Amino acid sequence: MAERSLQAHYAELARIGVEARIEAGQVLWHEGDPGDTVALLLDGAMEVVYKSAESEEEVVLRTLEGGAVVGELAGTDGRARSATVRARTPCRLLKIPAAEFRQLLRRRPDILEELYWLQVERVRSLTRLVSKTHQRAITDPLTGLYNFGFFRERLSIEVDRAAQTGDLVSLVIFDIDHFKNYNDRNGHEEGNVALTTVAGIIRNTGRRGDIVARYGGEEFVALLYGATRAEAESFGEMVRQEVESTSFAGGPRQPGGRVTVSAGVATFPWDAQSDEALVKASDDNLYKAKEGGRNRVVASETAAPAGAASHPA
Repeated sequence: MAERSLQAHYAELARIGVEARIEAGQVLWHEGDPGDTVALLLDGAMEVVYKSAESEEEVVLRTLEGGAVVGELAGTDGRARSATVRARTPCRLLKIPAAEFRQLLRRRPDILEELYWLQVERVRSLTRLVSKTHQRAITDPLTGLYNFGFFRERLSIEVDRAAQTGDLVSLVIFDIDHFKNYNDRNGHEEGNVALTTVAGIIRNTGRRGDIVARYGGEEFVALLYGATRAEAESFGEMVRQEVESTSFAGGPRQPGGRVTVSAGVATFPWDAQSDEALVKASDDNLYKAKEGGRNRVVASETAAPAGAASHPA
């Protein structure tokens, strides 16, 4: 239901309300104020804003135009305001005492039903907004992979879970070989194309549920829960072969005449006993792959600990 439809009830609301005007930037009420009035916006635009106590960052939850009703939830239950409402432009509105508004709803259940469906749509809209905001917060904007912060958070969780269940956690860190040369010779735009292409190859090669993230710059990481070292190494090799066989615009100008990647593989708890140590072990193997001539996958060679026969290397 569109908010503007509530203007159809203007005559009845006007009998119990008082018209008021506020200027642009003026606050109608603050978060935490008592819910003693309801407002029907007649003209102008307002915005509902929320400020996080932790970061002091202000978020505009929604914008209101003529016909919108605001404050009805606090007006019906008498609780404090859940957000701040302020004028974006000069506004003309109808202020209705909460007690009289509640009496009106008892007489007119049709208005109450309209307000119910209005609130349902607001919740849906806010849910979509929160989902999009969360997705942006954990996603690398260039490649669409998870970002480094989300990867480290999930790695800590998955290693803790594996320590309790006896499962394995494998990491594969990839690095595009001679990427600085690629950027210098072909420009950053083509460099970005190469990054997104390699990111897509890693994501599409992985299993459903694998955490694939941009580790930083031209490095990527794949978190493979439950994968043995051999399975992780095989995954890394499939990615390496796919990148090597893919045509890149600047590939012929690369050393060896093509774009390639190197990778380092390590597995918890065989090669490391913590999330930080697992990252270091994978990174050390990536360094060995680079030192060994690039375009290769290097895995740890430590023996599986006693009792790990159910997870063969």
